[in-house]
Amino acid sequence: MADFVNWWYNTAHLHSSIGYVTPLQMRSGEAVQLFGERNQVMEEAKAKFPERWGSRQCKQWQRPEMVVLNPVLAT
Repeated sequence: MADFVNWWYNTAHLHSSIGYVTPLQMRSGEAVQLFGERNQVMEEAKAKFPERWGSRQCKQWQRPEMVVLNPVLAT
């Protein structure tokens, strides 16, 4: 199990709750660069094909302020 967590979960699996990056990328700061690159690609695509977006804004990828593993949901 430790090998699974140390390799796949932390370095290979993209986590939706932290912006589709790995925990290692988030901790190392690499995620900030990845988010910037994604934002640039999205802006370029919108400029090239504005009809696909209409009046919608591009998604802005950014580092989440806080990540909670098992949030308590309000009932």
